[in-house]
Amino acid sequence: MPRKQVNVSLNEAEFAALNFLALEHNTKRSTILKNLINHHQLKEPKMMPQQALAINHQLKKMGNNLNQLTKLAHQNGQIESLTPLYEMRDELNQICQQLK
Repeated sequence: MPRKQVNVSLNEAEFAALNFLALEHNTKRSTILKNLINHHQLKEPKMMPQQALAINHQLKKMGNNLNQLTKLAHQNGQIESLTPLYEMRDELNQICQQLK
């Protein structure tokens, strides 16, 4: 299989790190980069973009509900029922579990 060539732009710190690794392992910079590519394991994303959008939508709805409850509490001078707050807390706990 024919080899391909790639040019990479690095900032000063990245270039220094690459040079350090090459010196430390007594090898060429290209060998260091190949080893990093061949032996690095990419992590699976925790969630798909659609899931993230759905969670974002849920959080926005909860924020709106919380704003409405806050407005009512200020108008009435008190909170009539804590049930909606407990329900929101449970929803938030479910979302947190999805994010773990």
